[in-house]
Amino acid sequence: MHEVPPAILIIVGISGDLAQRKLLPAIRQIALAGALPHKFRIVGISRQARTAKGIAPNDALLEDMLDMFQMDVADAGEYQRLSEYLNHIEQAFGEPVQRLFYVSVPPQVSQPIVTHLGTSGLAAHPRTKLLLEKPFGVDMTSAETLVRGIRAHFAEDQVYRIDHYLAKEMVQNMIVFRQSNALFRRTWNKDFIERIEIIASEAIGIEGRATFYEQTGALRDVVQSHLLQLAAVTLMDAPAAENWPAIPQERLRALQQLRLAPGAVTDAVIRGQYHSYKTEVANPHSAVETFVSLTLESTDPAWRGVPITLVTGKALHRKTTEVRLQYRDSDTNEANRLVLHIQPDEGAEIDLWTKEPGYEHKRKRHSLHFSYGEHYTTLPEAYERVLVDAMRSDHSLFTSSDEVLASWRILAPVQAAWDMSSDDLITYETGADPLSMTQGSHASTNRP
Repeated sequence: MHEVPPAILIIVGISGDLAQRKLLPAIRQIALAGALPHKFRIVGISRQARTAKGIAPNDALLEDMLDMFQMDVADAGEYQRLSEYLNHIEQAFGEPVQRLFYVSVPPQVSQPIVTHLGTSGLAAHPRTKLLLEKPFGVDMTSAETLVRGIRAHFAEDQVYRIDHYLAKEMVQNMIVFRQSNALFRRTWNKDFIERIEIIASEAIGIEGRATFYEQTGALRDVVQSHLLQLAAVTLMDAPAAENWPAIPQERLRALQQLRLAPGAVTDAVIRGQYHSYKTEVANPHSAVETFVSLTLESTDPAWRGVPITLVTGKALHRKTTEVRLQYRDSDTNEANRLVLHIQPDEGAEIDLWTKEPGYEHKRKRHSLHFSYGEHYTTLPEAYERVLVDAMRSDHSLFTSSDEVLASWRILAPVQAAWDMSSDDLITYETGADPLSMTQGSHASTNRP
């Protein structure tokens, strides 16, 4: 296991939902796995006076490594006091320390924090890192503004933009799957694959997140980040084995070659809203989409002519995230299909055609299935990998600023068309099948 340099993890917004549900449990598991630095402290930033016991109740392991620091992150003058506090911890360590600022707050609050970290001199401290959660803007213009604001104070190699889908075990395994299996390495191209479908569906609706969803919608919430990153991992050139540092550049190249399929936006994109959404958000005129299907194409010669369909939605028939690759048929041979299950049942399956037992030459489709759950008792949560890799200075599973801008470029025509009219918004029933919806069989043409 790699030696991790001493670290102070400063969590801005430690009393928030993300820190409580994901970050602190992840730190606990990293500690139990023996993967934390030999010298490590958490500094929790909170506007109200809080104690470590109050943040991590009944958890002596976390409480022992947690210090609370009360400050108003909007007050530039408070950052000097924070700097002195961190210097005190570093002096107690007696050796150089990396400082990881995890900004776990809404994006409208994060940019002033980034600025204050820069103007106070904290960003310039050696071995300082900045960890940021999505969303990275709401469109191309806002994303460019955010990137400029960060670049004014932090070098690109200091910044770790988190898309936790990239840290999921099966997404990482997609790369190894292609690198290490000659069967798939040699057939991972347009000559063998007919189409690609990337799906992230939820069985639940917005679950009380009305304000968030009215401001965001499915395109910004899932397509711009998670699905386009999965598309990039699927389409990118697989680097040589163990050359993980090359992955972000390969993802970027794949994104830069993606574009909407030719024709009108309405021909390439379907947007929908489940029937009870307007009631849940108390907005009878809402045109916010809870379902999106859009078809892209790549200018990469290896993928030219292969439709790549991204699908996401709420209140659908089941919860799943998966990548489906449909292989071409050949002469009289039947086509095979490979499905990579990202969540919840991480694994892979491939459909094969076999002869049915008996006296007739009848063929039947069967699946060969690999499941992580059948071979491993536990899988690290994505946020465990996020934190460990940031402490190791490994950028391979983090999104670069150029990737963020490339993804917004792809979606800019969709956003422009949607700003003009919502006439294409369809409604659908709870429990619909997302792939059937792309063909219109589960969707109603009722307009809002």
